Amino acid sequence: MKVKKVNAFTESIHGGNPAGVVTNPQQLTEEQMKYISKKLAVSETAFVFPSIKADFKVRFFSPALEVDLCGHATIATFFTMAKEDRFPQKKGKISITQETKAGILPVDVYFKNSTCEKVMMTQTRPILKDIQLNIEEIAKSLNIKRNEIDGSLPKQIVSTGLFTLPVCVKSFDILQVMKPNFDQIKRICTEKKLGSFHVFTFETIEKTSAYHARNFAPCYGINEDPVTGTANGAVSNYLVQNGIIDEKKLVCEQGDIIGRSGRVFVEIENDVVRVGGKAKLVEEKEIEV
Repeated sequence: MKVKKVNAFTESIHGGNPAGVVTNPQQLTEEQMKYISKKLAVSETAFVFPSIKADFKVRFFSPALEVDLCGHATIATFFTMAKEDRFPQKKGKISITQETKAGILPVDVYFKNSTCEKVMMTQTRPILKDIQLNIEEIAKSLNIKRNEIDGSLPKQIVSTGLFTLPVCVKSFDILQVMKPNFDQIKRICTEKKLGSFHVFTFETIEKTSAYHARNFAPCYGINEDPVTGTANGAVSNYLVQNGIIDEKKLVCEQGDIIGRSGRVFVEIENDVVRVGGKAKLVEEKEIEV
């Protein structure tokens, strides 16, 4: 199979979040799709199929399992298809739909001078759920002190496709030096039916950014996801809906701490959350399955 590795949320071959993209997968089995993701050494690989419900059907596989939706792999996929001239025009904005296990979702591809400038995807309708949390237990799982977590924020889990737990810490230094206990995080995520912890601080590298984050998803076999679209969309909506921030167009920083600098664009309008960014083709190869 011809496969591509594409970094999402960056213009650098060393930054962002790498995803696999297979635009002509033919008749692959689920085990073969997981195998390709494993061979590429990426958290998720997207496989593009024909759809009778939307413009394309996209399935997302980690090395271990299929996931309903993957933000960074979506950005990588539609950036790749734009480079492959899979769309009828290469100017302005074009709107496409993708059929996923999370539903049929719109994707907008923006062109500038016939080059794909960015990809924005609409996520599933936001869900916020109040939850009973033991802050001491959360702090212990992150190997930080209880008073280093801002306990004043609403205790909720949030989803725009996958549930995550927002955890606000009080400084960039705390976020930078924390060494999480992934077994404990996995246990809590399993108990609470979560995909990840999204740990963030309002201290940022760039003044125009809303926050800086790290995402821990050991239940998916990803101890730390470099830059994640779905979690940033969900947590941005959580912050807006709870009146913690006022901006409806945000830039979220992630990945710098682990050497994979990325920026996620988030746009929120009523109950519609869109996330996106830039992408960079890193590698093309063939994998035997």
